[in-house]
Amino acid sequence: MGSGMTPHGSHRLARGRTTPAAADAWSRMRPDDVHVWALRLDLGPTARERLEAFLSADELSRAARFVRSTDRSRYVCAHGLLRLVLSKYLNVQPEEVAFETGAGGKPRLAGPGPRFNLAHAEDVGVVAVTAYREVGIDVERIRDVGDVGRLAESCFSPAEQAALGAVAAPFRLRSFFAGWTRKEAFLKALGTGLMRPLDSFDVTLTPGEPARLLRVQGAPKAATTYALRALRPAPGYAGAVAADGAGIVIHWRPWDIAAALVKEARGAGRVAPRAWGQPADRLPCPRAGGHERARRVRSALRIAHCADGRESHDFVCV
Repeated sequence: MGSGMTPHGSHRLARGRTTPAAADAWSRMRPDDVHVWALRLDLGPTARERLEAFLSADELSRAARFVRSTDRSRYVCAHGLLRLVLSKYLNVQPEEVAFETGAGGKPRLAGPGPRFNLAHAEDVGVVAVTAYREVGIDVERIRDVGDVGRLAESCFSPAEQAALGAVAAPFRLRSFFAGWTRKEAFLKALGTGLMRPLDSFDVTLTPGEPARLLRVQGAPKAATTYALRALRPAPGYAGAVAADGAGIVIHWRPWDIAAALVKEARGAGRVAPRAWGQPADRLPCPRAGGHERARRVRSALRIAHCADGRESHDFVCV
């Protein structure tokens, strides 16, 4: 555990407020706990305005850059809900939660607190929270992306391409997204982004096979020191969470819990609860120019997403 990262004792927050550890949820987390929050992002105007009030000037500036109002609204709700969730672990107000960027570009709390990660796809958001273990999470809507095999050549290792090709055609699309979200979750847990090529490690993706990290080039022990779990954040979506350490215990925080926090925060009105999300351990990229190849894969996913008449914005990661 890094210096200052123990979830016990008292701690000082980034903006100078000291709270007793006994008062916050972070101090009560066990080392192997991973809390996964399922979020809805298409909220009504009252809830959205309350969440927007939590955001920093930088977050508001980022939100303003979105051309599509739907994308802008989902960004606001995702980041506002992230602040709301983290505030409950720290026993502070959502607007008091402060962030900074780590050496690898991965956002983190600016001061002692839990580790976290956020992803969203369309109107589904997911947040993973751990006491101190690095964590990554990803979610994607399962949708037609054209030639799955050709797309896999841009982001899967040779072993993964072979495994995908062996999957029966009716299940191949789901297997592709299972593999993609597992790889993204692992990269986000590492915190190094695309500095590690997507084809330099292998994950499971065959239907019926539990999510696992099989191989990491140049790090033979990594496959046994990172835990990987598949998720079903919502019907028609694939997801995955990864954390450093041999074993993790997933604790679901369904949407109705987050909705209650929103209702409490705005003091009036109602957000209709919708509980979704469950573990899915048993489901029915690049070699050169890593950044560019991965960009093309994500671009292809967005193009396919837009072609079916739905939103073109796939996900935003904190």
